[in-house]
Amino acid sequence: MTMKKKDTTEHGVIDYSDIPEMTDEQLAQLQPSHLRNLANFRPIKKKISIYVDADVLEHYKSKGKGYQTKINRVLREGMLRETAPTYGKQSEPEEE
Repeated sequence: MTMKKKDTTEHGVIDYSDIPEMTDEQLAQLQPSHLRNLANFRPIKKKISIYVDADVLEHYKSKGKGYQTKINRVLREGMLRETAPTYGKQSEPEEE
């Protein structure tokens, strides 16, 4: 009968000496990963009841399973367009 070797590493004995501490400037630049990569973003879902036009609902249902997710994606894209900063856009000249 063979016995497995027991792991002797314990959390209190991990050596972090080869990892340099972050500077205040580096810490100030940190962002949550979902801001850098939207694939990491997992919003909290809330159940609601809304009325949508019948043709809109039928359109998304006709695309198959996941129609509620598709509707949510369209709503999110609209929200992001409304709230996104206008980088690179020139502001309207002020009237005198």
